[in-house]
Amino acid sequence: MRKEIERFVEGKRKDLSGWLKRPSAEDQSMTFNIFIKKESNILIAHCLELDIVATADSLKNVKRDMASLIIAQIDYAFSNDNLEHLFHPAPQEVWAKFFSSRGKTTKESHKIKSSFKEKIPSIPPWIITNTLQTSPCHA
Repeated sequence: MRKEIERFVEGKRKDLSGWLKRPSAEDQSMTFNIFIKKESNILIAHCLELDIVATADSLKNVKRDMASLIIAQIDYAFSNDNLEHLFHPAPQEVWAKFFSSRGKTTKESHKIKSSFKEKIPSIPPWIITNTLQTSPCHA
């Protein structure tokens, strides 16, 4: 499984690199995988492509907070011409848990509005989050 994860992560890196070279981002989106698990009474969300984590006491809040963190990362990277550091994959153990887990998967779109600059021509207008919930997580 380790080699499959390495190939998948490298593919995600190439996808992001290819996306950044596109002439127009007006109709494009970026997809991020989110792994949510419950520990004690807290929900932990981990974005696998950016290696960022959010915690909250409800599914609604952890999903909202994670989307906000991803958007902030993208906004900052595009606004400060720091795209080479945007993709920072989570450790392989997290990817392995994501691929081997069973649970409910949901996809959601989130609009990106830059808070750093008025209009950044290359910034994607939205992101897609592909969320896997590993255990019963109540809203």
